[in-house]
Amino acid sequence: MLRNFLASLGFGAAKIDLVLESSTLTMGEPVSGKIFLEGGEAEQLIEKLNVHFCLASSYKKGDRIQNVNETIVTIPIDHEEFVIDPGEKKEYDFYFKCPVGLPVSSINTRYFFKTDLEISSGIDAEDRDFISVEPSGLLKNFLDGFAKLGLVHYGEEYTGRRDGSFQTIQFHPTAWLRGKYDEIVFTYKTTETENSIRGYFELDKKTSGLIGRIADELDLDERKGKFYFSAQELATVEKAAETLQNFIMKNSAGLIGG
Repeated sequence: MLRNFLASLGFGAAKIDLVLESSTLTMGEPVSGKIFLEGGEAEQLIEKLNVHFCLASSYKKGDRIQNVNETIVTIPIDHEEFVIDPGEKKEYDFYFKCPVGLPVSSINTRYFFKTDLEISSGIDAEDRDFISVEPSGLLKNFLDGFAKLGLVHYGEEYTGRRDGSFQTIQFHPTAWLRGKYDEIVFTYKTTETENSIRGYFELDKKTSGLIGRIADELDLDERKGKFYFSAQELATVEKAAETLQNFIMKNSAGLIGG
């Protein structure tokens, strides 16, 4: 009886563990693994076993930081009730195909699998496995195009599905344009990247001295607007880099600074 009571409080209860073949997911591609279940010190009734694919991020809205916590999808593993005996071991195959149209893993956006074992009359067992989500297709070419130009991430945020599914990435020049810009910012619609990529941009030139202060006060060192890149313009990483370079140069015309 004491063992049953302690198990209901989570002491000596059943344990769950998801082991993945890779710690990296690519959008549109599968990942496999195994789920290991081990009974505790007392017999327990298991109601269901699920794996939740989750995202955690945040973004600034006005003067406030908004946290984003989303369950992208729930993968049912076993919805039939069963009894797990003390020390009994069970093993389940795990297979998951990563959706497309997601924000990429970055400075502020993280993904994890939460394996949830629902125990009747007890504290549920849980296992969390953090995983990196990488882009594919046009989105990969788009982001790799920035890297090819020497523009690296230094800031990032994601608005979540409730606020448009936009991911903003702040770039800092390390090669081309080094020393000429404070930042280059692109915000794109994550759910619409299969056939084209669109969103908003901001260019902020580096300024100094009296003229720089005046330019900064009057926003003469900044340019904001919308962008749209077709599949043809992002067909390869090289083409994407060329498209981005031409776009930034064209929209930098007339700005003071740098």
